[in-house]
Amino acid sequence: MNSHDFSVHTVQFSDVDEQASMLTGWQQEYQQLGSGRFVGALSTVQTEEFSFIRESTNTALHERIMPPPDQVVIGICDTSVEGHLLNGRPLTRDLLIVLDGSRAHHIRTTGPIELLGLSVPRELFLSQLHEQDHASLRKWLDLSVMQIDAGAASMLRQYFSLASDLLQHPADGPARSFSPRALASTAISNVALALSLQQGRHELEATLPSRQRRERIVHNAIDYMRQHAGDEIGILDVCRATHVSRRTLQYCFEERLDISPLQYLKALRLNAAHREIKRRNVQEGVCDRQDTIGNLAALCGFNHPSRFASEYKKMFGVLPSETALQVTRN
Repeated sequence: MNSHDFSVHTVQFSDVDEQASMLTGWQQEYQQLGSGRFVGALSTVQTEEFSFIRESTNTALHERIMPPPDQVVIGICDTSVEGHLLNGRPLTRDLLIVLDGSRAHHIRTTGPIELLGLSVPRELFLSQLHEQDHASLRKWLDLSVMQIDAGAASMLRQYFSLASDLLQHPADGPARSFSPRALASTAISNVALALSLQQGRHELEATLPSRQRRERIVHNAIDYMRQHAGDEIGILDVCRATHVSRRTLQYCFEERLDISPLQYLKALRLNAAHREIKRRNVQEGVCDRQDTIGNLAALCGFNHPSRFASEYKKMFGVLPSETALQVTRN
């Protein structure tokens, strides 16, 4: 594959786990937090060096994402809904996203959102920066999101959208007269300029260690919840496992994910049940669905199957038995 070769993929999704698994080389897990049926889309333009990514989702989610370890992801979002968070920081249309592939990131969406981005090798990104900006890169990656001028944000959003459209629909425009690498290099140069103009406007001061500690608390709490989702655990058990008070745990979750620990535990159990229903029906085919779903409710921490079914339908828009039937039919 030379610098002018690229592959294009555009897929519509009705299953949140399928969408989370589609980016090659990324480690991703999505938990649905909002009510109703999930609808999403993912478009990628992949070259040997980098990829343009355009993703949309329609409901509240918690996305745990880890890009490839040698990559830097730069991007911007398009949304009319407020309350989105990236690593505990507000995510709005005038913020630039800068993600490091060496660690996990947490996106908390509250409704419909479109994310436009470019994943590039760290060395390629560095090559486009001025030497004096190299020392600032660590700070930008720690911040994850940076306020930029509204005009610059609008320009970057339009550029990412145009580049993605040109490369995805070569028959409708002069895409083949453009080198994908040239489009990516222009995007990186524009981002580097926007970052350089922001030099000195963002100070980490003494707040970053505290923010990092709060991030670790949430990360450790979610790991514990995931490992013990089927056990009869409560929030006090999570507090003991993470060595923090209930008040601290509540504050950290609300700051990082805009949700209480108890609400998150319930959502995590429902998402785990949703995945397990699909897995069992794929592997076992038609079986006694009511018995299977009743047992599954208990395995996922729900003592009452009827309450489980009610909460499941509220979250996913269908009953557990309907999910099982859809999987069997497919």
